[in-house]
Amino acid sequence: MKVFLLVFLGSGIGGTLRFSISRIAAKFYPTFPFGTLVSNLLGMFLIGLFTLWFIDKNMLVSPYREMVLVGFLGGLTTFSSFGFETYTLFVQNRMLDLSFYLLGNIVIGFALLLLGRYLG
Repeated sequence: MKVFLLVFLGSGIGGTLRFSISRIAAKFYPTFPFGTLVSNLLGMFLIGLFTLWFIDKNMLVSPYREMVLVGFLGGLTTFSSFGFETYTLFVQNRMLDLSFYLLGNIVIGFALLLLGRYLG
């Protein structure tokens, strides 16, 4: 039961951080989903870093590892928002923005995951 409560807590923290990032980004870029992009890229970097520390180096044990990896990072990153925002850019025929958004989330996100593993 403890692990479920910790994942719940981590999800709330991660989701609140993602919401905050999206609100701040919307003030500067109201027509582009930078909030989700930044949240996903940050999450990819952190999961690369944290998996190295928590799993490979065993620096954080269960259930706290699940709180961070499943709860916090699951709340911070969001595939459903990514999908909806990709669809929105597509139906608005904003192909350059769509290309940048896809490239940023997938390619740059994966590169940041690798960087996180390398730096850990």
